[in-house]
Amino acid sequence: MKFVKSMVLVAGLAIATAGFAQEAKPEEKVPEKPKVEVGGLAYLEWSKELNHSKLGDPDENTNTFAIKRVYLDFKKKLDDIWSVRITTDVGQVEAKSDKKYTETGTTTSNVESRTNYYTVFLKYAYVEAKQKFDIADVKFQFGMIGTPLIGFVDKQSDYRWLEQNYVDQAKTLLYYAATPADVADPGKWKTQSIDHSADMGLSLEVSMFYKLLTLTGAYTNGEGYKYADEVKLGDDGKAYYGMATIMPVKDLYIFGIYRNQDTNDKIGNNYIRQMGGGIVYSDELFKIGAMYLLPEVSTKATGASAVENKYKLFDSWLNIRLDTIISMPVIVVGRYAFGENKDLDKSKVTSWAAGLGYHVANGLRAVVYYQDIKADFKEKSTSFTGDSDRKIFVKTEVKF
Repeated sequence: MKFVKSMVLVAGLAIATAGFAQEAKPEEKVPEKPKVEVGGLAYLEWSKELNHSKLGDPDENTNTFAIKRVYLDFKKKLDDIWSVRITTDVGQVEAKSDKKYTETGTTTSNVESRTNYYTVFLKYAYVEAKQKFDIADVKFQFGMIGTPLIGFVDKQSDYRWLEQNYVDQAKTLLYYAATPADVADPGKWKTQSIDHSADMGLSLEVSMFYKLLTLTGAYTNGEGYKYADEVKLGDDGKAYYGMATIMPVKDLYIFGIYRNQDTNDKIGNNYIRQMGGGIVYSDELFKIGAMYLLPEVSTKATGASAVENKYKLFDSWLNIRLDTIISMPVIVVGRYAFGENKDLDKSKVTSWAAGLGYHVANGLRAVVYYQDIKADFKEKSTSFTGDSDRKIFVKTEVKF
């Protein structure tokens, strides 16, 4: 009898527990916070100068190891539309100083000191919104953003780890005479920049018809990410971009670009302007492309006539992985570019390079790279040799 009562009690407890379990509401799950994606990228190299002309820096170290760039990248998705990205850029900065030196009170000379050190820049820092519609995909960015042309070329060429494209480093190829007296002396010519890889501002990209047509516009400070907070007298002008990209077949791009920057809004005829276009084919293993631009730079001081410099700038690249041909991740790269100042009629600088490398591991690749940069000036002065700068590199990229 006791056994039967015990069994009835156990059965009752089981039924009550089951009923309670059915009626109890499950605990609500706390939504997980979006995680911050962290990544890194580093460019390391060894370089040896084989020949040096007066076009380059006469005090440059001819045999050196260097860390060219280290990027730390932080991304966070806020919801289905909004996200945030912050990227720090660690790079070298060169500083120079001159000091008068006097010996026995009669001899005076300039003693120049130089130093290189690493510093941290804020490369990107923006909020981004992406939204897909029936006929178009829209992307909006605000903050320290990448500029349209340089970002597009670096992405499609996959060449940035070897060297910057020649819009980004236009001063390697483009020169101008600061005064009329310097026109006949190339040794006194100065270098010219025309754009920056990142700048403070906003951009809007609209991609339509399954990316057949992409239109990009941007409005920025114009001074670049290294000088975003610099205030210059009279420099309250801005830069604006318009870029169109057509993809008639998969991986083939045809693009056109227009950029205008007012460099001194208080005085007219002070601007940096460029227009041009190019064609690119880029898939996982084979990347080839070229672009041709016509930059113009105009400067005018108060009460003076405007000084205009009109340039031609051409840049082309080849970047191949031979996996499908020889079943090994061998890398073949090449480059040809030139810059010319049409107003000086003497300043054509040509650059070509070639390299052979290997994709060592996932996130690690290396190339032996040879580069030749030569100035072809029709009239040479005694202060300029006109010979070429030739270097050999071992360049590596590490992703982590």
